[in-house]
Amino acid sequence: MATEAPKSTTTTKRTLGVLIFDELAVMDAFGPLQYFHFFSNEIEVVLVAKTTGLKWTLPNEAGVPLHAPFDFETCPQLDIFLLPGGGGSRALFKDPAHQEFILRQAKTAEYLLSVCTGSSFLAACGLLDGKRATTNKFAFHAIKASCGTEYDIEWVSHARWVVDGNIWTSSGVTAGMDMTNAFLEHLFGAERVHRISEIIEYSPATDASQDPFAYLVKE
Repeated sequence: MATEAPKSTTTTKRTLGVLIFDELAVMDAFGPLQYFHFFSNEIEVVLVAKTTGLKWTLPNEAGVPLHAPFDFETCPQLDIFLLPGGGGSRALFKDPAHQEFILRQAKTAEYLLSVCTGSSFLAACGLLDGKRATTNKFAFHAIKASCGTEYDIEWVSHARWVVDGNIWTSSGVTAGMDMTNAFLEHLFGAERVHRISEIIEYSPATDASQDPFAYLVKE
């Protein structure tokens, strides 16, 4: 049985940046990256953090060590910017340095993507003003409250992921893979991406409007 995904003949290569930080939710970033891995001819992946070096997925240098080769000054201009969530995002989403970097990249990025509580970065920067978005179900009300009323954001509690213009936001953790599946179908077509889902033996949700975990949000 073949194990290779269909190849593309495109010569245009995009740069995908993934924001990493201490106490990052591993699957928020690496679930989507499992899909992006199969598009290495078309998409170059870079990991970026406020400062270069090791970041840890659990407190006190525990968990999985992740290395950021780029900081906010050396990071190239991104075509696609993925913002994951995790416990560490709570302390950073209103950090001025993070906001300045995100806004700078957003000016020219083709797409902005967030997974789970990573949507708080977009919200705090005002990038979701006048838009629909979703976020982690357990943290749904906390994210809404933390973003305040400065911006007009329609938070969609029942959605698995939401697309509004060039901004894609997903619900919690594994929803990031479902969103990425749909995002790559948007870029490269359903046939090729379906083959990749078969290779990684993952059955993605295909209805963005219905999250099976929506019941976790108590209205």
